[in-house]
Amino acid sequence: MAVKNNNNRTNASKCSIPPWRTSPGLILMIGTGMLVSSWSYASEKTVNKTSESSLQDTLIQKIAERDQVIADLQRRVQLLEQRATAPEAGRYPGASSPATLAKSPANQAQVQKAPVKTQQASSAPGSFEIDEDAAQRALERTLVQTGALLLPFGQAEVQPFATYIRRESETPVLVANATGGFLVGSQRVSRDEIDAGANLLFGLPFESQFEVRVPGRFIDQSVTTSALGAFPSETRSNTETFGDVSVGIAKTLMHESDWLPDVIARFTWDSASGNMVQDNIATGIGFNDFIGSLTFLKRQDPLAFTGTVAYKTTLEEDGVEPGDQVDFNISAILAASPQTSLNVGLQQSFIQETKVNNVEVPGSDGVASVFTAGASSTIGRSLFFSVLGGVGLTEDSPDYFLNVTIPFRFDVPVKPQ
Repeated sequence: MAVKNNNNRTNASKCSIPPWRTSPGLILMIGTGMLVSSWSYASEKTVNKTSESSLQDTLIQKIAERDQVIADLQRRVQLLEQRATAPEAGRYPGASSPATLAKSPANQAQVQKAPVKTQQASSAPGSFEIDEDAAQRALERTLVQTGALLLPFGQAEVQPFATYIRRESETPVLVANATGGFLVGSQRVSRDEIDAGANLLFGLPFESQFEVRVPGRFIDQSVTTSALGAFPSETRSNTETFGDVSVGIAKTLMHESDWLPDVIARFTWDSASGNMVQDNIATGIGFNDFIGSLTFLKRQDPLAFTGTVAYKTTLEEDGVEPGDQVDFNISAILAASPQTSLNVGLQQSFIQETKVNNVEVPGSDGVASVFTAGASSTIGRSLFFSVLGGVGLTEDSPDYFLNVTIPFRFDVPVKPQ
């Protein structure tokens, strides 16, 4: 019995040994699991921190790009304001012209830096480019071409032009027959005219402008005479001649404010440098004309409205004195884009009777009215392309005409002090 008790005591002692002392594999598994769990937690925390840091850097970069775009736009707005105020400053003695402003060290640095920064900003989302050189250029240059705006002191413009004019008219005439009598017939005159030359504009101090026009004229004319009972006859001829050179001066009298428009006064002498008759063709030129006019300009962006009233008187030449003439022109010009403008208008002239040897010629008076439409666009930095067409509305008007002008502007040697 004693032995049996000792065995029971031994078994009880074996059952009280802790399990971890008898299971090394279990201990290794538990330790490995804890180590993997700790490493996964640390890795996840590190990835989250890296992601948050990358997002923060991206946001900071985007904010910097936005600030750069805003700074570029502000700089270009300042340049546009300088260009807008430069013509006004150039109208007064001692003021700087746009070219002078552009050549100043501060502005030159801004102009040189601006294009590079604009290209950088254009890559940012939502950004866009602003070309200060093109802003309102087409509208402004169209107004200069039509005489509703003057060049600033220190600038000049040459305007080569070519105008094609088609005229057709039919009048009753007496036609001699073979027996020595006369028959009532009609005479139809078809006439093609091409006027080509150049206008020269020079900006002067005190908001004034000197103007010169040097034209030439080519005429192709066909005269067909017909009468009942007689064969029609046709005579065709053509000629070319130097035109009437004109010289004028323009001055700004008033600037636009509230409901009042800009007002420009202009006086022009149209010389008799051309020939009245060339190769038995009446050229319609060769007279000394004096023209006084007032031009009005009212802006309502993107529209500009212009109006001109003019009076022309002609001196007698070789016993012929054309009647005085009153002109009314109105037009509306739309800035369709910074590079392009569109315009429509109406030109109307009231012509008094012509006198020959101080005797009025019946039926020589009339009203000429033409509806016009055109478009203008910039070509590069200096050139400008303009097309204007017109359709006659009355019998005394040309049937239609088409004008093409390509002005280019440059600085003159004389600079403001």
